[in-house]
Amino acid sequence: MKKESFVKEHYHHGSLHDALIGAAVQRLQQDGIAKLSLRALAADVGVSPTAVYRHFEDKSALLAAIACDGFVGLTQNMHKYLGHEPCDALSALKRIGIGYVDYAIHHPAHYRLMFGQRMVERARYPDLYQASNTSFAMLRDTIKRGIDEQMFRDLPLDVMTMTAWSLVHGMAMLTIDGCLVRPPNQSDALMAIANQVQDTLAHGLLRSPSL
Repeated sequence: MKKESFVKEHYHHGSLHDALIGAAVQRLQQDGIAKLSLRALAADVGVSPTAVYRHFEDKSALLAAIACDGFVGLTQNMHKYLGHEPCDALSALKRIGIGYVDYAIHHPAHYRLMFGQRMVERARYPDLYQASNTSFAMLRDTIKRGIDEQMFRDLPLDVMTMTAWSLVHGMAMLTIDGCLVRPPNQSDALMAIANQVQDTLAHGLLRSPSL
């Protein structure tokens, strides 16, 4: 969707906050964080800089709002892939892992910002802090479930969680940075690889039959 049509469509409905975030994401995709400014966004949307500052006190607040939106979307995508049918902890871990990588692939600007250095101090922004914690808790709770049910290895929860997160985050970054390239006309090929990687990780977390 072109920038002009996005802005007109959303601002027509009075949602300047959402229009600004949408325009900001497009600028992040095209130019990166350094060239993003509230004044430029005001021009994109067709409002005065003063109107923009009513929603975001500065650039950091805008970036925090975008990152918050990203974590909400990430959590929703993991829930989407998890589905509503009951499953064991191993299957649940694989599904949310695929949902995690899938979100990063389709929202690279959000994803880079969510885990970039500018968002390290998440505690400054309560909504962002809550959204990121909710997203991380989904992974952590799934790992804990597998340990409690004696399906996963009896290792410290933090170690197990960091292992799983490191894998999905690493694969997400390798993909959006172009190190893992999706073959032309094979839209499912990359997700098939992600599924195999998740399967390898998940089975590595399983308890040995002798334990």
